[in-house]
Amino acid sequence: MSLQLRPHQEQAITQLRSEIKRGSLNPVLAAPCSMGKTFIACEIMRRAAANNKKSVFFVDRNKLISQTTDTLDAMGLDYSVRQGDQFWLYDPDKLIQVVSIQTAARRNQMDYDLAIIDECHTIHKSMAEQMKRLNAVPHIGLSATPFTKSLGNVFSSLVTPATPRDLIAGGYLAPTDYYGGRTPDVSQVKLKRLSSGGVEYDEKSLEKTLMNDKLLAGDIIENYRRVSGSQRKRALLFAPSVAHSKQMCLEFNEQGIPAVHIDGTMDSELRKAIYDDFKDGLYQVMCNSKLCTYGFDDPGIEIIIDITPSKSLIRNIQVAGRVWRTAPGKERGIYLDHAGNISRMGAFPEDLIPSRLDTGERNYQEKRLVKERKEIEPATCPQCTRLFKVKCLCGYERPKLKQILTDTQTLKKIEQSKAQEKFLAGLQLYAHEKGYKRGFIYHTFKEKFKVEPPENWPRPATKLDQEVKNYITYLRIKRAKSGTDTAAA
Repeated sequence: MSLQLRPHQEQAITQLRSEIKRGSLNPVLAAPCSMGKTFIACEIMRRAAANNKKSVFFVDRNKLISQTTDTLDAMGLDYSVRQGDQFWLYDPDKLIQVVSIQTAARRNQMDYDLAIIDECHTIHKSMAEQMKRLNAVPHIGLSATPFTKSLGNVFSSLVTPATPRDLIAGGYLAPTDYYGGRTPDVSQVKLKRLSSGGVEYDEKSLEKTLMNDKLLAGDIIENYRRVSGSQRKRALLFAPSVAHSKQMCLEFNEQGIPAVHIDGTMDSELRKAIYDDFKDGLYQVMCNSKLCTYGFDDPGIEIIIDITPSKSLIRNIQVAGRVWRTAPGKERGIYLDHAGNISRMGAFPEDLIPSRLDTGERNYQEKRLVKERKEIEPATCPQCTRLFKVKCLCGYERPKLKQILTDTQTLKKIEQSKAQEKFLAGLQLYAHEKGYKRGFIYHTFKEKFKVEPPENWPRPATKLDQEVKNYITYLRIKRAKSGTDTAAA
């Protein structure tokens, strides 16, 4: 039986087939959270089996194996599972194989005609080596967040059949409202270098800072009450550590809000029982640290409470994606940003669309990650409620003396600066057409808005905006008069 694919899922398969036919054997499908990449993968394998081709679906976690086999069962397909030492479903002659990446690394090399690699933004050395050995075999990568440094050195191209905004417009994802305001001071939090090449806040240092913030817990609970109201909306809370998650769980319960903590050290049966009780409404808030960041599927979640400041683009998009799924009676998702991550990313998660795979080339964004400066925490403008750092777009400037924070801070709805985003998108198109480097975009944006571009840039515009043309002309005239005109202007 064939799965009834949605139009964007069929489009994904068509584009992947075209990439492989033109010689790009290792394409990555950028599949936004809740796009249904498991369905897409299973349909690709069904079609391969119909042509007597053997395919393998490599997954990274046990939970993803069960999600895949559930889909294959629903499609009535015959398949084999190879996971650790559990071989009761293993049959090497089956045309559809589901294999954990860790098991594949320990076993003999497998033979197949097509491979699909789930969560491919996590680059496994053993998987990359296998792709090199079998360089004539197509390997399709799946990821909602293909932003990993040097991912383009493993995979050959990027396919983006639909963006989150496309899926929202089609009714496949829930629109989300973002609220920001009071955030913890992380200026003294230590940083650690990641294997991906970026930096992140040190977990222990972050835990200490947040747990010592005596006002933060009150803010979090009161803002949850305000947006949840009498509807008792279910919320998923992300804390920086297990200890902090347990503390927040206790705080919610002491305030009469049923909450539960969950983490990876718990027995799998206990975790399943907690998931089930949470879905059944026994708890209003489920607190975790990292466990539910990837692969957690509960469409009924209406609120994300993010209290973990993070520099990771991948992590922040994945967290937001937990509230994007649609469900009966759910009109919109709500994201309470007590961590300042929306401001730190420079755009809403729905608008952070990859335009290419990273090949390790240094750019201005990465240079700024290498040498960290003391970070100015965003504040909510008292005039227009936008988040800003030094000077708001409406003209309001931060006072010289730091304002006193209280436990009565109400998160305000974040409205993104469309003017800056539109200008940056047009500027990228202009630079591409002229053959100018990334530095031209960076300095031109900074000269116009008196701030650095956001860390994550929007996709280049498809049509050049008149405002960009006018500003480039203005700069050319200005520099000609000052005697500093350059070719880049």
